Amino acid sequence: MATTKELIAVVLDVGPSMNQAPPGTATSLQMALNAITMVLQRKIFSESKDEVALILFGTPNTANNLADDESYQNITVARPLGAVDFDLLQYVQNDIQPSNLSADFVDAVVVAMDHLNNESRGKKFGGMRLIMFTDLGGEFGDDQLDDIVASMKASSVQFNVIGPDLDDDDGDGDGTAAGPSTANGHVKEKTPQQKAGEALVKYFITELDGECYSFREALPALSFFQSRNVRPTAWKGSLEIGSGLQVPVAGYVRVVEQKPPSFKTCYARDMDAEFTSTVSYHLNDEASTEIQTGDLVKGHRYGNTLVPFSEDDLANMKLKTEKCFKVLGFTKAEHIKRSHYLGPNVMSVVADKDDEAAAVAFSSFANALYETNMVAIVKRVTRAKSNAKIGFLSPHIKSGYESFFYNELPFMEDVRQFTFGSLPIKPDCVTNKKHEPSKEQLSIVDDLITSMDLTHGEAEEALKPKLTFNPYLQRLYQCLQHRVLNPDDPLPELSPIIADYMKPPKEVFTRCEEHLDKMQKIFKLQEVVKKKEEQTGQSVFKDGGDAPPAKKPKIDDDLGGGMADLTKVKVQEVGTVTPVEDFKAIIGQKEEDRFEEACKQMQKRIVQLVMDSFGTQFYPKAMDCVKVFRQEAIKNSEPNLFNDFLTEFKTTLTEKNRENFWDQIVKENLSLIDRGECDESSVSKDAASKFLEKVEKEESEPSMQEDADDLVAMM
Repeated sequence: MATTKELIAVVLDVGPSMNQAPPGTATSLQMALNAITMVLQRKIFSESKDEVALILFGTPNTANNLADDESYQNITVARPLGAVDFDLLQYVQNDIQPSNLSADFVDAVVVAMDHLNNESRGKKFGGMRLIMFTDLGGEFGDDQLDDIVASMKASSVQFNVIGPDLDDDDGDGDGTAAGPSTANGHVKEKTPQQKAGEALVKYFITELDGECYSFREALPALSFFQSRNVRPTAWKGSLEIGSGLQVPVAGYVRVVEQKPPSFKTCYARDMDAEFTSTVSYHLNDEASTEIQTGDLVKGHRYGNTLVPFSEDDLANMKLKTEKCFKVLGFTKAEHIKRSHYLGPNVMSVVADKDDEAAAVAFSSFANALYETNMVAIVKRVTRAKSNAKIGFLSPHIKSGYESFFYNELPFMEDVRQFTFGSLPIKPDCVTNKKHEPSKEQLSIVDDLITSMDLTHGEAEEALKPKLTFNPYLQRLYQCLQHRVLNPDDPLPELSPIIADYMKPPKEVFTRCEEHLDKMQKIFKLQEVVKKKEEQTGQSVFKDGGDAPPAKKPKIDDDLGGGMADLTKVKVQEVGTVTPVEDFKAIIGQKEEDRFEEACKQMQKRIVQLVMDSFGTQFYPKAMDCVKVFRQEAIKNSEPNLFNDFLTEFKTTLTEKNRENFWDQIVKENLSLIDRGECDESSVSKDAASKFLEKVEKEESEPSMQEDADDLVAMM
């Protein structure tokens, strides 16, 4: 695979014109150094493999391989081609000084090209780039321009110039033109020398298909100089359309969140000391008993029960899938809601470059969807045994290539449904009519949106993603760089360049200021003062006069209470006096989950009430307990607790000659909880109905004890 490493020559003008600026504004040299610093920061912290050389022209001394007594004077190769390190960063920040001598920028380009060609021999790289920072204020020669351009074309060098504003109109009627802009928006009048230099730079840019940016555009433009720190790797597969058509395709990640570099834990007293970290697991008991890793298993909660899963279980529970990229159907593009775009990235899908037939089929498919404004819904499995994803392919057709954008779509479990109130802007809406905005209010908001349009006029769109840096990452790079170069100093203030990224563009703010003033007049905001509640005897004499007033009860709240509420204590056990109320009180405690404990107590209490009953004396109370136990088991998705108890209880009643209580259970139809009542149950509806059938006992000689029981029952 071809390498993406880039060889970059940074050519910087340090002549006298670069150090001239109105009072209170940054010089062109300072802005150039700031831009170079940000480039180097990104190269360092992204661990880029790119190599950079620094060539200065306008220096008092001369140090380059082409220099003789007459040519290539005052040009210095300050840093030969090599990996970016903090020494270079420190040199750019602290050691570069302006001079009173000017040098030929064409000679500087030739020196940079010679250095790149010499130093690139034997190296594997993806391309060469020359970036020149200058305001074109020095003298230059135009000899052998065609040979220089031909040599740069032969080496496939990308040429970029930062400094002059070539977009300015030279003929504005007064014979003047704006020069390079400074940090605060001030401009200098262009000199004849600068105008001549711009004409020559335009020739270079036209012939080499290069680019030129003013200093105020330098930071966004530098995004093009940032090499990818991750080599693009294609995901290859076959796009299946129907049962008989497969088109070989390749997918490349086009948009993905750039993660900041992770911090490493180190020993503060000795940064170079090596140490290891260990993890151990302990029981939550008094002895903090250590558990071996081999004794640990993963588990999932099933209601209130933790169900263990071994490694074999986890492997077997995975879906058995095969790698695929299959079209499931088609829909109109407008049917895909923007809120349903899901996934960590956007993938660009193209035809396999080595298959001409696939390219033809791919192109036909993409153009057909584009012309009908349709998208393809697809199933994607990245590799065997991985989870299946659903997404859509939208055609993306440009003059030079055709592709699809793949975005993931959510499943039902991924979508969150919310209902929000809305202003009644429709004429037929009568809800909250008093809050309906007036025509004047709607008009001023419409004007505000128009004034804040980032694509206003013919100027380039503001805040374009590919030209907008992440301020968080830039701030992180700034602090890391400062800490390396100044380990004992406090962290610096936020860079003004980074701060400007978190503000609206000045042009947009200027346009919308008038409409914002109108909005403040039309939308009158008034502070709502909460009415002071009337004091009552309860609020005056209640305990803790400084405490906030108690919330008023809802209309459907239980208004009972009195002395019983004053003497109420926390229920700890299901008793025999009020077992139903005790059971509900325990499971309703929010401090901890005691549902399983309360169920076990309720089971004991039901058995006790039935077995201790004199005849049928306690049967009604026991029956109420069974009903409540069953209801709460369904409500809390714990059917097994009730089903296991009822199965064992049925046998106990038969053995203890309490079939008459079972007859009441059958009469009340209190059978096992089936799957129709609770999804977690493993009992079918037929099995639950059959469970209520009476168990026939073997007839035997009645004993004296049985006769006594019958006598008691009749009494």
